[in-house]
Amino acid sequence: MSFYLADMFRAFGPATFIAALYAGLLLKAARTTLAAEERLRRHLTFIAVPALIAGIAIGAFAFFWADGAAALTEAKMVMEGACLAAALLAILSAPFALRFSAARFVALPIFALLVAILTAQAALVFADDTTTHALTATSVLNTELILNVLAVVIAAAALGAFAAAVSHAASRTPLIGLGLLVLAVLIEAAVWGGDVMLGLLQVGWLQVTSARVSLVAKADYYAEAAVYAELVLALILGAAFLLRAPRPAVLSDDLAGQARTERRKLKAFALGERRWFRGLAAAMTFIVASMLYYDLYASQPPRLSEATPVSVDDQGTVRIPIDQVKDGTLHRFAYVSSDGHRVRFFLINRFDAEHVAIGVVYDACMICGDKGYIQRGNEIICIACNVRIFVPSIGKAGGCNPIPLKHEEANGDIVIAQLELEKGARFFSEVVSTDVTDPVTGEPLVNTDAPFSFEFEGRTYYFTGEDSYDAFRDAPEKYSHEPLAPARVSWQPED
Repeated sequence: MSFYLADMFRAFGPATFIAALYAGLLLKAARTTLAAEERLRRHLTFIAVPALIAGIAIGAFAFFWADGAAALTEAKMVMEGACLAAALLAILSAPFALRFSAARFVALPIFALLVAILTAQAALVFADDTTTHALTATSVLNTELILNVLAVVIAAAALGAFAAAVSHAASRTPLIGLGLLVLAVLIEAAVWGGDVMLGLLQVGWLQVTSARVSLVAKADYYAEAAVYAELVLALILGAAFLLRAPRPAVLSDDLAGQARTERRKLKAFALGERRWFRGLAAAMTFIVASMLYYDLYASQPPRLSEATPVSVDDQGTVRIPIDQVKDGTLHRFAYVSSDGHRVRFFLINRFDAEHVAIGVVYDACMICGDKGYIQRGNEIICIACNVRIFVPSIGKAGGCNPIPLKHEEANGDIVIAQLELEKGARFFSEVVSTDVTDPVTGEPLVNTDAPFSFEFEGRTYYFTGEDSYDAFRDAPEKYSHEPLAPARVSWQPED
């Protein structure tokens, strides 16, 4: 749900802001009486609705027409080029609409064109973004589908309220609204221009140079911040509108000598302006909160819980009391192998407290690697592929299940031999600093500082120099059978 909220705002937010600013300038140009203003507001709404529908239809058609990445790139280029042309036309026509009331009849078709083209481009971007986030994973009605559709509806309603408030504020502060329209178009022009240049480079219509690649990279890097920049512009508009709006308390004192009817009209007008400002503030707050929630929290990859460090005892085993791990929670541990690999494993009760059956597995998968597993409620989830693991199957080999770790149960403990943990080093890529020994010369060294290393039978060996490295490489069986020693590490667990 949070993805659809944020992506709706990211895709349609700039188009909404630019079109609403232009509509506000047209409202200012036509304002002779409140009745005339309301009449034009209805006309703009009447124009905007079919233009929105047409834009969504054009964007959807372009997305489904684009068969393959190259065609989609070309469609985006055309859309963004058209957006740039329509936005520039709006900027050029806005001063005339403000200065000459008759110019609004020319500006109204420009407004319809602007809404349709901006909406088409936004719909194409939204459709492309949501290809990796399906509305639902099944073909039947379910909670996920309902929430995602609801998110789209809520976002559309919030954007509608935002557009109405922005257009009203711009109509009250036309010069500021015109300046913000120019800035908003410049921000989007940088994004559109970068995308168009990237498309031209990708399809081979423009020669690749370091300067062009650098320009495209900068435009892409800052593209995510464009919508936030335009929300800052909306905040400036709201502040200017609030400063220009009359205050009901001040009006009560200033109009004390006027007729009661006139006082009531002016106070109602002042209170109405305050309501418009609160509406703009509420819409902006909801949009910003939704986007920040997704960008800073919901879109972040899941993080593994901290692994408890373990070391072997005098018998060369790791012992973990069953009573400490039978609560149904994933208990993660980490062992540093003799070659410095951080071997993660976890224990979990596969059933309930009355039927204890502890699954003991490496925190890795033969298919997905060592990204690990997390627990959400009663589910164990593979981080790499988001597959939900059937908890009673944990400890069994195959599929996306975590790799089983050989162990025994003795005297109420899970007992894992050091040799089995050492075997797990080949499943994990994280290496921490530890003291090791050159297997040829016997000299001590730190693994992360070793100039040479060689992997043999799932274990990494480190060497002080090229001579010992060559000797081991020529006859690894001769040097690779020294007894294991517990690692002495400089790594410390995170707080």
